[in-house]
Amino acid sequence: MKSLKNFKLLKASSVLESVIAISIISICALVAFMVYLNIIRHNKSIAYFNARHSISLLIQQSIEQKDYESNDYTFTGYSIKKQVDVNETEHTALLTFTYKTGNKTNVINKLIAYNE
Repeated sequence: MKSLKNFKLLKASSVLESVIAISIISICALVAFMVYLNIIRHNKSIAYFNARHSISLLIQQSIEQKDYESNDYTFTGYSIKKQVDVNETEHTALLTFTYKTGNKTNVINKLIAYNE
């Protein structure tokens, strides 16, 4: 009973507090909407991401196994063409990966150390 007597009633929310709450909610909604629009705008297919992942694996494989030969790879939904240009004076190899997903063609270049 004593605790109930000491309990003071809270005053009703002011208009300023309501405006601040609505502003915070609006900013959060705006940020979420902008993230959603960025995802929709890029509209990349699964084959695009699979090709990028396969290229990173091929780069690692080329470095580990010292594979400096050009090859063509065909996967479901995409194809990758690996081209190697070796510069023996600078001990570097330029790996050029051309991948095609659907009707889009993209190129990734990677410069690695050349060790024989």
